[in-house]
Amino acid sequence: MGTQIRLVLYASDKEKADSVSVLAFQRIDELNTILSDYLVNSELNLLCVKKPGTYEVSDDLYRVLKKADSVSKLTEGAFDVTAGPLIGLWRKARMTKKMPGQTELSITRERVGYNLLQLTAPNKVRLNVEGMRLDLGGIGKGFAADEVIGILEMNGIFSGLIDMGGDIRVSGPPPEREYWILGFSYFDRQGKECFQKIKLKDGAVATSGNLYQFVEINGIKFSHIINPKSGLALKDGIQVTTISRYAAEADAFASAFSVIGLDPSILRDADYQHLEVFMTNQSTTGYEQWESSGFKQFLMPE
Repeated sequence: MGTQIRLVLYASDKEKADSVSVLAFQRIDELNTILSDYLVNSELNLLCVKKPGTYEVSDDLYRVLKKADSVSKLTEGAFDVTAGPLIGLWRKARMTKKMPGQTELSITRERVGYNLLQLTAPNKVRLNVEGMRLDLGGIGKGFAADEVIGILEMNGIFSGLIDMGGDIRVSGPPPEREYWILGFSYFDRQGKECFQKIKLKDGAVATSGNLYQFVEINGIKFSHIINPKSGLALKDGIQVTTISRYAAEADAFASAFSVIGLDPSILRDADYQHLEVFMTNQSTTGYEQWESSGFKQFLMPE
């Protein structure tokens, strides 16, 4: 998965804890061979080199794409797994520290758009244009975290935590506790890094933004997050933390809201069931901070 993974669980004895942990990491390895953008022979990459047409995919890949399609529609394309060509373009820009050319951007954008990927039937997908490239970086780790918790519960372990490089899913709380104590960092109005503790059980939390992952080109900081519509990397210092029932949703919506930006009117009007959001944004017009009405219930007192 290209990240550090931490699994915490409470079991009746060490033997059971060890055996279930092995099952959990075997499942992660299996999903990595399916969803990875970096493994040449992953199912995802083998699909991406095919010509336009309809292809049958594994149940796991179909389920991830189905979830992604749902978030894409709800966010009107702010989250888009077809953004792979643009992501590749900006990976090159981060290495060379040179902006992509306008012509190159325009040509690349023609291969991006969630409507270009269609789920035509159970376990079948249609690629509609040449040169499409799917990237599950904004949902794959969350999906894997959900699968791990499922494995724990199927084996009688109902108190667990899986941290997939910051995408965290928990089940029931540790013994003799009411919840897990987690946390996230953000920059305040003075540019000071703050750490906020949250309490969570049977849920997930994810954070997205350019707090740590960015590149400076011509004096401007560009995030690793790409706006699928404009084709440009984000420039403002936006950060989003989402809390949801499932990690796949928290993961995907954190990326989507980073692209949508801090617009309280849009965020209030949106109907995102079981989702709470905390956002900060530092731009040329100043500092903004916003949180959904239910986010406070998860905060630990100072």
